[in-house]
Amino acid sequence: MNATLHNLILGTAIALGLAAPADAEGYSAAVAEFEAVHEDTGRTLAGHVWYPTREDGTPQQLRGSAVWNVESALHGARIAPGVFPVMLISHGMYGNSLNQAWLAQALAREGVISVMPNHPGTTSFDRDPDAARQLWLRATDLSVSLDAASRDPRFGDHMDLTRVAAAGHSLGGYTMLSAAGARHDAAGFAAKCQVVPDRPDCAALAMWRVGEAQADLALLESDRSDPRIATFIALDPGGVQTFDPDSLAAIDRPVMVLGAGRQDMLDQDVEARALAAAMRPDLVTHIEIPGAGHFDFMGECLEQGYAILAREEPGDEIVCEQGTTHRAAMHREILSIIRAHLAGVWH
Repeated sequence: MNATLHNLILGTAIALGLAAPADAEGYSAAVAEFEAVHEDTGRTLAGHVWYPTREDGTPQQLRGSAVWNVESALHGARIAPGVFPVMLISHGMYGNSLNQAWLAQALAREGVISVMPNHPGTTSFDRDPDAARQLWLRATDLSVSLDAASRDPRFGDHMDLTRVAAAGHSLGGYTMLSAAGARHDAAGFAAKCQVVPDRPDCAALAMWRVGEAQADLALLESDRSDPRIATFIALDPGGVQTFDPDSLAAIDRPVMVLGAGRQDMLDQDVEARALAAAMRPDLVTHIEIPGAGHFDFMGECLEQGYAILAREEPGDEIVCEQGTTHRAAMHREILSIIRAHLAGVWH
């Protein structure tokens, strides 16, 4: 990113209270665990809320890892005075609420509260195929999490519910689009997967038996949109082909689509590019980041992370490909793009 564009983005961000600490009086990042429950089903969610604080202290990692450079924060610190915009963040397939902690930490330092649930059945720690089958509940997880956080005495009075955004990576992109109003098209998707059954989206949903039960169809294809969310950010999204094209074209709020130029995991023609082409041109912004890979939207790896995964979980080492200094550079670029988008929406 050239210096002129960086300065323009930074100037806009400062004007809206999204300034980085190095450039204006910023905050420290704090984090706390939260829980939420779907009242109608009893589905229980757990995750993290990242938020700005003025308290002093020594930041601590959320957990130790031999593979990941886990972000640090002040645990349970008192939230800073004021009212702050909110970001809902949805993790990808078999990910978790720590995957985009790098983004939540950076946003907390700039005065944004991030709410990050773990989606039952599709997390690193919970791979229950029956819970995963209920894919329609992922978008509702975001709404339920927003409800719970807004009622939480630790954060609720500090959340500006007129400035809410949602971001999702990979399957989290599917989740985010569902929250925007995209409708699953089970029959249309099944027909596409008859041609390419081994494509990642087709294989994943077949593994979970999504849409196979007649009793599931009405729920799977139901409207899961949340009108409180003002804008949506798709981080190398997956599952675009599951949606009814008319429902994508009908989304009436701004959507930012960030694609992976390295195209090391998902076919951009099927996913990010197809999504941008299906949406209203006046409401969609599509940026394909040339050097970015699919996993550059996740956290940084430690130097030994790639070798450990190659040895202990062969095949999984792809998540740490170029995962150190290169990924840190990608994070800076991604954050600048997201900051500028939020500044434009939250003006």
